[in-house]
Amino acid sequence: MTLEEYINANLMNAVLRGFTKDGEITVRLKGIKGRVFVITFVTILSIPELLRVDVPIEGFVITFVGKLKSINEGLYEYEALDKVGILQRRTKPRYAAFEECSIYGFDTVIIDVSENGCQVISEFKPKLKEKIEMKLERINSSIVEGTVMWVVEEEECYRYGIFIEDIKPEWKELVENYKQIGEGL
Repeated sequence: MTLEEYINANLMNAVLRGFTKDGEITVRLKGIKGRVFVITFVTILSIPELLRVDVPIEGFVITFVGKLKSINEGLYEYEALDKVGILQRRTKPRYAAFEECSIYGFDTVIIDVSENGCQVISEFKPKLKEKIEMKLERINSSIVEGTVMWVVEEEECYRYGIFIEDIKPEWKELVENYKQIGEGL
């Protein structure tokens, strides 16, 4: 599977952070075609001529920097400039998990964990950079706080990454449990 195929199959409609000369905005990725990435704007003040979008892919971030090529029925096509970088997103190893929890009462499953974050599938629809609280059912119903870093809307749920800044002993215990199982990603 090519990078283009992976993005179009797995990250279609992902809500991502975009950056312009005027600051940060929120965009929805509609797909990529060769050097062209197609987006819609979730938040915007004016249509930027140059746009940077960070796309999380399997523990890394690919950064597209593009120039506005065309606008067609609310879809904005940007052609990537020659230099596109890949930055590592995760600083800690991550491990496959299947841990039930809840976010504000919505059913949620943690599907991978690391020392400072996780990826979840949830019925709760978050906003980018929103602070959330996860209730870990199995570990004394403890509450873990985090920040939503990226979001992908799936068929009937949402998949998103959460950064956990204040690491509690309960979180360390959870990560250690899955680390011992040893299914590294």
